[in-house]
Amino acid sequence: MRDDSTEATSTERILDAAYARMLEHGLRRLTVDDVARQAGLSRITVYRRFSRKSDLIQGVILRELHRFLRAFEQAVGPLPTMADRVTEGFAVTLRLVRGHPLLSRLLVTEPETILPHLTLEAGGYLAVAREYLAAHLDTPDAEAVAEMFIRIALSFVLTPDSAIPLDSDDETRAYARHHLVPLLPSEGIN
Repeated sequence: MRDDSTEATSTERILDAAYARMLEHGLRRLTVDDVARQAGLSRITVYRRFSRKSDLIQGVILRELHRFLRAFEQAVGPLPTMADRVTEGFAVTLRLVRGHPLLSRLLVTEPETILPHLTLEAGGYLAVAREYLAAHLDTPDAEAVAEMFIRIALSFVLTPDSAIPLDSDDETRAYARHHLVPLLPSEGIN
């Protein structure tokens, strides 16, 4: 019989080690042997939880997405109106995602390796974010609105050069107030 807390601790150690190796060496040079060594675990233990390198990368990305969603919730949860939450949520999203150490490094040094995870292979990540955001939108078509907001934010993260000024939180809030909030159905704004 397995101890679930030991399993969870081992998984966290593996993900911590994989994150550190990815941050230091990137995705191309990431090896299960290096992750196992850094985590202080056997290769077999790593392979039991993540059977392929791509599963390990996906595990790190999903964990970082969940961490982002917790920070997002802390920032927007206390705000009184949906318009306020959308406005601040857009600013928080661009600031946190653009400033994420691993994502920033990989977009500069290995765009050809990380971009498929954020575009063609991003369906699972998009689903997690869409489900989270839709649950917080008070509108009948919450999933469609949530997906649209996520895709807009992702576009600005992946292609930061823009005619739209979004270099500060104030600029991103202004953009969101003028362009995203009006996309909410009127009953979802309060």
